[in-house]
Parts: sequence; structure tokens; C-alpha cells
Amino acid sequence: MAVQSRTESIDNLYTTTWQNMKADVADQIYSATPFYFWMKNKGNLDPIPGGRFIAEPLRYAKSDNIRWVKKGSTMPLADKEFLTEAIWEWRYLADSIVRFGVDDQQNRGRNQIIDLALAKMQNSRDSLVDALETSLFTAQTGMEMNGLPDIIADDPTTGTTGGVDSATYTWWRNQTFDFNATWSGSTFVAKGQAEMAHMLNLCSNNLRQDTPDLIVSGQVPFEDYEELSLVYQRIVNKELADAGFTHQVFKGIPMVWSPAAGTGSTNNRMYFVNTRFLRLKYDPQMNFDMTEWKPIPDQIQDRAAQVIFAGNLVTNRRKVHGVIHNIDT
Repeated sequence: MAVQSRTESIDNLYTTTWQNMKADVADQIYSATPFYFWMKNKGNLDPIPGGRFIAEPLRYAKSDNIRWVKKGSTMPLADKEFLTEAIWEWRYLADSIVRFGVDDQQNRGRNQIIDLALAKMQNSRDSLVDALETSLFTAQTGMEMNGLPDIIADDPTTGTTGGVDSATYTWWRNQTFDFNATWSGSTFVAKGQAEMAHMLNLCSNNLRQDTPDLIVSGQVPFEDYEELSLVYQRIVNKELADAGFTHQVFKGIPMVWSPAAGTGSTNNRMYFVNTRFLRLKYDPQMNFDMTEWKPIPDQIQDRAAQVIFAGNLVTNRRKVHGVIHNIDT
């Protein structure tokens, strides 16, 4: 039986430590920010075991066979095409954990090695949280996953999302409102609440299933609404409150904010999100899994492994989401 070298033993210790942590790490990543916490609690993290792409069926038409009938009436039997697909690419987020041979040598005790491993892995976890949150508020730029600006665009009449051309298919457009174009010179404090109510109506069309269940914004719009709502009785969402997230409520819908939404002119959007029709799809074999340890070429006993996530943020119903943008902050 071959005897493991010290390097191989430390490799195994790191890998075992990560595997023992993995379920907690994934849970902590998805629970670290209010948006992903909300998605996780609503059951909107969907495992998909591989495939060339992520396909989402879309309903774009209603049946033409519906009739009021009486005795002796005949029913039409037309078979109308009402389904198509949105095609989303897999996106990959990875972080390298690097081990230097001198650190392995200087931390000889098992407990010292475990402490060093935990510190590196916790740093990786925190960095992955930041990267996911940043991508959420960033338009896709080639290799990144979809963000809210892709799915809930300021201008939904142009561009292709999920392989479906918004310019051609009007049913594949989110709701949008340019605040400053309508209310130039007015503040969100003065006009914002009425436009929030209007956006909610545009998204929901007075249908329960189409009503947004989360509002996400930058810090300044969040504080502007908070200034408005202080005169009303404060209501909180128990799920978010128990998790320790700062939030407020508009017409029963929780509202949260993220520093990743930007500052100044980029901190001027308020997203109305219907998470019933928004999913984070991921490959369960690449849900923050660690690769094997590999020697770094031309380095003495230095080694690296990657933690990798494969997935994307997708929707199958864009019109139930909305954005108020260009808010005067």
C-alpha cells in the first residue's frame, strides 16, 4: 500500500475540510444577501445536471378554443402554437485557492493546517458572495451571468434576451419607467410613491400570480422611500426580519437594498421582481465544488485548486418584472 506524502496528506485535508464545509458554505453564500436569501427561501434555486445550455419554456399565446356553450354547441379543436423556449448560456464563477509550500512547511501541526485551510476557504466564500452580488446589478458583459439589468432592462424594446428578440416579440418585454424624463426637477420623495404604485399595477395587471413579491434598489432610492414611509405604520416581513436584513414594506411587498447596486448615477434604479418567474439555475456538480489540487508550474511545492459555480439567472415571464430608472438621487 502506497504511503501518502505530506503534500498529498495536506491536499486531502483541505479537500475533506471543504467537503465538510460545502453544504454550509453554499447555504451561507445564498443567505448572505437579501436577494439570494429570498430566492432560496422561495425555492427558486433549481438544480440542473449539466447540458449544453439552460432551456426555459415560454407561454406567449392563449387558447383560441375557449367558448361559452349551450346544449348542442360544438367546440373548435384548433391546435394553436403557444409555446417557445428561451435559451440561456451556462456561466461559470470560480475562485482559486493557492497554497504555498512554505506555508505548509511552517504550519506543521494538524490544527495549524486546519486553521489555515479554514481561513483561506472562508475568504473564498466571502469573495464569491461579493462576486455574485456584484453580477446581480451588472449587465452581462461576455462571461458573467445575467443580472437584473439584463432581465429587467431600462429599455426592453431592443436586444435579445434568452435568445428571444424583444424588438420583435412585445410579450417578451419587462415594464419600465424613466423617472427623470417624466418628473425632471422633482425628487423621488415628491413623486416616487405614486410611480411605485403605478409600476406595481403595470407588472401585476391586477393578477395575483403576476404581482411582484420583492423590490430591490440601491441605497439612495431605499432611503428616499424610507423618508416617505416614516409617517405610516411600520410593517416588517418576518422572513427578512428573522434573517437580520434591513428592509421596509410597500403595499405588503418587502423592499431591500444592496450596496452592489452602485453609487451616484448608477444608484438610481428600483427593481420590481416577481421571483415566481425568476430562477437561479445551477449544476449540482458545480455548486461551489472544489477541484483537485494541482502543482503550479515552475514553483516549488506551491499548489492551487479552484472553487467553481456553474449556473445562470433566468426568467420565463419578463412582463411581470419592472424597473423605475433614472431616479433623481
